[in-house]
Amino acid sequence: MTWRVTLCLLPAAGWGVFLFGLPAVLVLATSVGVAVAAELLSSLAFRRCTLGDGSAFLTGLLIGLLMPPGVPLYVPSAASVFAILVVKQSFGGLGRNWMNPALGGFVFALLSWGGAMTRWAAARGAPMSPALPPLEALRSALAATGAAGGSPLAILEKAGYPFSAVDASVVAWINTHVLLPLGTALRPGVFDLLTGHLAGRIGEVSAPLLLAGAGYLLARRIVRWEVPVLYIGTFGVLAGVFGGLSSGQGWLAGGPGFHILSGSLILGAFFMAGDPVTSPMTLTGRRIYGIGLGFLTFLLRFYGSLGDGVAVAILLGNCAVPLLDRLMRRRVPASARGGIE
Repeated sequence: MTWRVTLCLLPAAGWGVFLFGLPAVLVLATSVGVAVAAELLSSLAFRRCTLGDGSAFLTGLLIGLLMPPGVPLYVPSAASVFAILVVKQSFGGLGRNWMNPALGGFVFALLSWGGAMTRWAAARGAPMSPALPPLEALRSALAATGAAGGSPLAILEKAGYPFSAVDASVVAWINTHVLLPLGTALRPGVFDLLTGHLAGRIGEVSAPLLLAGAGYLLARRIVRWEVPVLYIGTFGVLAGVFGGLSSGQGWLAGGPGFHILSGSLILGAFFMAGDPVTSPMTLTGRRIYGIGLGFLTFLLRFYGSLGDGVAVAILLGNCAVPLLDRLMRRRVPASARGGIE
């Protein structure tokens, strides 16, 4: 199962390498290599080899995908060591960790080297300046202009945020040949949000490829649909209805599509939040968990100061999983398998 998840992430990782080049290769190779090395050292210490299950490789890959391409290499190295030795192995190894190891390592790096974790680089084909992800650029625009009004993409357009030339051509063609007869139009930036021709983390710029991999995981029931779908759905509703209030723009001005495609929401929802080890065992628990993650991510993104809020929200949700399992378990008669379901 772990290797299948890894294979589903490789297309997105490859696209990140194509967009960001050698820096992305170095970050991914470092995070994976250090995670595997830390797993090997712990295997020697405990006298059991656990490299074959693929969990160390997957943890390192996820950490690399969560990093900006310009980050110093000591940061993903430290994040991988923390994830493997502290979050995973110190609690007994695979299946016994109480939080997602990759997210634990990422948040450790975010809290320890906040400046290094925001060394953004422009993707291939994107304007070189400013090299800011859309979420960061939106915050800067709102801070500079106050309640600017309009959707997030309208605010970025008004602030002069540079989208790629490919985006301009594709959006213009769609507006002219498809949407003009319908009396509507796309804003500049839609194509860049979908294809990742922007600054950002290595693995968050490939929404279609991430969704393709997630579709395979859902079809094979490696990931249950309740957590990621309720997570993204809850966040999207809250962002659309209440997202504009934090910047004084009023109701229904949050731009849910923009916020779903920006940041690491898709990567986190499908490849980390639904981790069977750190998510609830019961159906009701998974539903509550998914809705709760959407609510926490909304609060952290719109009112917090720790990036897009996805990583911290999932870790807080992991902390609540034992309580959800305890509250949601259903006692059955002793004659019916004699235990607790």
